[in-house]
Amino acid sequence: MSLGDSVCFQIDESLKEIYPGCGGDGSEAAIRIQFEYDLLSGTITDLSINAFNEQDATDSIATIEKTKQGDLILRDLAYMSLAVLKRIIELAALYLCRPNTNVKIYELTGNKYVEMNFIKIANYMKKNNISCMEREVYLGSNDKLKTRLILHLLPVDELAKRLRKANQTSKKKGRGNLSKEYKAKAALNLFITNASKAQIPTENVWPIYRLRWQIELMFKIWKSICAIEKVKKVKRERLECYVYSKLIFIVFGWKTVWTIAKNMYLIDGKALSFYKAYKSLLRKIKKFRDAIQSINNGMTNFIIDFYDLSTTNHLLEKRKQEPTSLEILLSCFN
Repeated sequence: MSLGDSVCFQIDESLKEIYPGCGGDGSEAAIRIQFEYDLLSGTITDLSINAFNEQDATDSIATIEKTKQGDLILRDLAYMSLAVLKRIIELAALYLCRPNTNVKIYELTGNKYVEMNFIKIANYMKKNNISCMEREVYLGSNDKLKTRLILHLLPVDELAKRLRKANQTSKKKGRGNLSKEYKAKAALNLFITNASKAQIPTENVWPIYRLRWQIELMFKIWKSICAIEKVKKVKRERLECYVYSKLIFIVFGWKTVWTIAKNMYLIDGKALSFYKAYKSLLRKIKKFRDAIQSINNGMTNFIIDFYDLSTTNHLLEKRKQEPTSLEILLSCFN
């Protein structure tokens, strides 16, 4: 199961020729770091530094050949163009994502493709108290890519939050009021997948997609603990040394924390908080560095000591009675 996304941050505009950004109110220079890993093994499959304007969709095309038969690809909609979806199918792999907002969605009625009316669908689900339904649909005006579409009706309070945020964004960008079609779509969480119902039952689609949030938690660690985006005005060489040194710590930390997380769950049945573990690693950075450089059993001893600390100090706290990522994995794949 592959998770991938990118994290971006601005740098001094003196480097705009090397790392061009998006312009606007901020700096004209920015960095985008692509990160991809296998959720089941913890293996990092992509970690690369790019200019901000090298978009996620471009990266997904460049890295798609790493996909193996039977892989399940979880991505944000920015990565999943129709070209990428087609290539995943050609590689005998599976995708689970949200449909791109620019792609038209059709149903086949008789011999005619009819564009889906989300206003009618949202009203129908509300009227009949249906929280989840599934349709066979076709994506793209020209491509007509056949796929499963799973629709979840949002709770009223969640919809209100989503519309408030959308209204604020619309006003900030000088746009008009939200359209009825937009509001209807906003009432729904839409997911597409080429996995069969036997492979991913309808009721498991949303819980599995929620696992994509794990990569966002890693980016939170990169920024709030590792401070990867806090760079001063420096030359390119010093900037890249700074960023790569941070990534080296992140990768060594990842290998250590992942090993501990796996064994904690298998041995003690406990879930590890990666955030708490990374905070402790940073506090123990000298011992951690010495362990990495040790030619004897320094790293093994460090992991044993850190494991003991993690079983008491780095436990993942459950919130609102929601399942942890490990519990989601077990419930979906048992």
